[in-house]
Amino acid sequence: MEPQGMLRAAQLLFVEEKDKESIEAYTKAIEAGADPYVSHLSRGVVYVKTREVDKALEDFNNAINANNQSFRAYFYRGMAYMMRGEFEKAIEDFTVALNLKTNYAMAKFSRAVSFARLGRYDEASKDMLVVIPQMEEGLQNFSDSYGIVRTEMWKVMAQISGESKTPTMELGEKEMDALKKWLRQE
Repeated sequence: MEPQGMLRAAQLLFVEEKDKESIEAYTKAIEAGADPYVSHLSRGVVYVKTREVDKALEDFNNAINANNQSFRAYFYRGMAYMMRGEFEKAIEDFTVALNLKTNYAMAKFSRAVSFARLGRYDEASKDMLVVIPQMEEGLQNFSDSYGIVRTEMWKVMAQISGESKTPTMELGEKEMDALKKWLRQE
């Protein structure tokens, strides 16, 4: 099978949620010479899903080396850093993603969560106030398939609601209700 056919087969396995098989298929596609950007980005996403963060970071670095104008590669690398608790690095990658695609709401929301996790509440509030109206308009489409942002956001919500003994972000009742609605989605 030619490299692009191998890549399509790997993508199909991913869609079928056959994670281990899709990782193996992406690896074979990479070795056969399939598009390095698409192959590494895609396999990296599977590694995020399986919580193999170091491998995901390596793939996202390779994807960025192949295409440093990809907002997706920076976004997903930021997600991997978030999983590690490396929020400064996550913020850097979310910022690059936003520079490449300014209206990327999930990157802005993830950056807000990362700011909040670092106690940088003014910056978190600025991002959150911009992105919450976008969330309300498309709540069904505004998802975090692997729960990374949602998990960290619950921690932030504990701070906002005063359950935690840390400074809080300045969000109004409307914004708080929108966040709670999103967090409760299954």
